[in-house]
Amino acid sequence: MKIDAEKSTPKYLQLKEIVKRHLKDEHYQTDQKIPSESELMVQFHVSRSTVRQTLAELVNEGVIYKKQGLGSFFSGKTRGNQNRSYLIGVIVPGLSFYIYPKIIQGINDIVYQKRYNIVLGSSDTDPEKEPACLEQLLEKNIDGLLFEPSIGPQQFLDSKTYHFLQALTIPVVFMDWALATHEVSYVSLDDVEGGFRATSYLIEAGHRRIAYVYPNTHVPGIQRYQGYRKALAANRIEFDPRLAKTNTTLKWRDANHGYLLMKELIALGTDRPTAVFFFNDETALQAYAAIREAGLKIPDDISVMGFDDSDLAVLAETPLTTMIHPKYQIGKWAAEILCDQIEHQGRNTPQQMILHPAIAVRNSVKKPSW
Repeated sequence: MKIDAEKSTPKYLQLKEIVKRHLKDEHYQTDQKIPSESELMVQFHVSRSTVRQTLAELVNEGVIYKKQGLGSFFSGKTRGNQNRSYLIGVIVPGLSFYIYPKIIQGINDIVYQKRYNIVLGSSDTDPEKEPACLEQLLEKNIDGLLFEPSIGPQQFLDSKTYHFLQALTIPVVFMDWALATHEVSYVSLDDVEGGFRATSYLIEAGHRRIAYVYPNTHVPGIQRYQGYRKALAANRIEFDPRLAKTNTTLKWRDANHGYLLMKELIALGTDRPTAVFFFNDETALQAYAAIREAGLKIPDDISVMGFDDSDLAVLAETPLTTMIHPKYQIGKWAAEILCDQIEHQGRNTPQQMILHPAIAVRNSVKKPSW
């Protein structure tokens, strides 16, 4: 493993994780001497001050100890109980809006029982901010990390942040986000199934012209689109590309795209959809204004289906039928897995849990009159 000079994570923190990984992988014994300052400088092409800062961190964590004039020695533990901070780091795309307060509540209810505290970090849906969040949490000597990346799985697997996470010696559990690998732990919703069930519900209600509105840079939105297409095909309904409304805007929630794309669907006139499935409740409720402005009614003229079962869904002028996102359960189970891995480090295999969505039936979907 090498130090990456382009990372925002300081070199001494990178080196600290590399040394801890080396101690574990090479099966160092208690009181075994570790490489000297000079050897670490040469091997990793870093300055003496970087090495000394790294060693000071490791001493503070209880991973190594020093003998005057003899060097540094392995203490026999990489994260002993007496050196725990009892802090768990959490990085999510947002802290105060939409589904994230419920996810965080699920986390907190579990870690509180186990006498841990959480330290929060938000990427604000910007992957460029994730390394800085991670750096700040590692500086607090967290015992484990719960992480929801803000980009798609394949992009993230190729990112420097992911490779740095792999080098950590603390447990990491991903939330609301599944990876095509058996090497990591995660708890996620089956979004393809969610899209399939939402579309199937509209089909069972008698709809055939069903639109789907989503951002094509949002992984759950893309997976729900796959479920939407799968349900159309399963029911032999021809896909009309005019009814799949999307764009590449990352800051989707700030631009009122539900309203704008709903207006485009209404402009199709006699070819407009009788039902619209939105990738989340927030976007669906933005569309309410466009439907109202066109002189149409929900669900008499257009049925609307959301996703996430957010607090907004119940408060809408026409309460929104939506897929239930198990946000609290995702936080809860992710925290359960992480705490178990902290308690049994070295004896855990990655755990992966997929949750299945249900439907919250309200008043926004109606069977057509024809």
